[in-house]
Amino acid sequence: MRSTRPSTRLRHSVGAYLFRRLLLAMFIVVAVSCASFVAFGLSFDPAYSLVQTPSKHAFVQAYYHLNDPIISRYWRWLTGLFHHGFGTTVSTNVSGTIPPHLLSPGAPIGPSVWSAAQITFELVGSALLLVILGSVVIGTITAHRRRLHADFSLRAVAYLGASVPTFLLGDLLLHALNPHFTEAVGGGITSTGSWLAIGPPTGGLGNWFQHMTLPVVTLALSFIGIYSRYLRSSIMVTLGQPYVTVARGKGLSERQVLIRHVLRNSLIPFTSLLSLEIGGLIGASLAADAVFGLGGLASVFLGAVNTSDPFELTALFVVTAAVVSVFALLGDVLVSMLDPRVRVARESM
Repeated sequence: MRSTRPSTRLRHSVGAYLFRRLLLAMFIVVAVSCASFVAFGLSFDPAYSLVQTPSKHAFVQAYYHLNDPIISRYWRWLTGLFHHGFGTTVSTNVSGTIPPHLLSPGAPIGPSVWSAAQITFELVGSALLLVILGSVVIGTITAHRRRLHADFSLRAVAYLGASVPTFLLGDLLLHALNPHFTEAVGGGITSTGSWLAIGPPTGGLGNWFQHMTLPVVTLALSFIGIYSRYLRSSIMVTLGQPYVTVARGKGLSERQVLIRHVLRNSLIPFTSLLSLEIGGLIGASLAADAVFGLGGLASVFLGAVNTSDPFELTALFVVTAAVVSVFALLGDVLVSMLDPRVRVARESM
């Protein structure tokens, strides 16, 4: 007879599940790195886009091993991750005509990519929190108070937000807040007379809110419109379940029934769907990043495409895959917290 307590078995099963998920995430990141390196390595020639003379072009290709077989180039890049990180960008200052002490192999990729990934992570995380809160409020009100003016108004706003692309919504918000924002020299946007600001945050909580409020709201609005509809439908189905009638028969108030029984069970499919949409949310965050000039992954991506740098592009895809895996894991953990049946199934595995 087994003497292990249920709580101990549950901790072990959760630990095993997280370990399997981490292994799967690592496999996905490695697979993405291989596919992106091969695709960018075969499609882009940074030496051709950066230099003009044939001799200098050949020297840059030889220095970065751009003529080697693609698999050997990927293996050299992969093994170098443990010693040099993501390496450096492709540079023309490696020509044979330059003295050895002046050779410059390019700027380190890691610091710029990780800094940009931090901004994108903060943007996506904040927008995700706003999506959950907004969807819960709108979905609950519209499902519980059907055929009222509040239901039709909130649904109309939600549908409008879902129908406008992120980049267009961001541009509309910028124009709506004009003249608080004006064009600056060099094509950037500066703030004049508003507590809101455009550009990358420079430090401090107040400064972070100034720069991140508009991008977060822009990114969250379209997803609130989509997922509030999902949650509304789920709540309407749950309201007709027998256990809801039993809960009301026991004398529970409508608020207790809604929060303890209806909303918790309705959040399970809602959370599962939202965790599957993390990739789309990160993709939309790139549009918001580009519109508001946050300095996130979109800015680094555009610079890497402009220089046709396969190493920097691969690093961006690897970091993006890692961010998606982290949010997907958090979504799975949240689903297991909401649904005890998931925990029981894991314990029995």
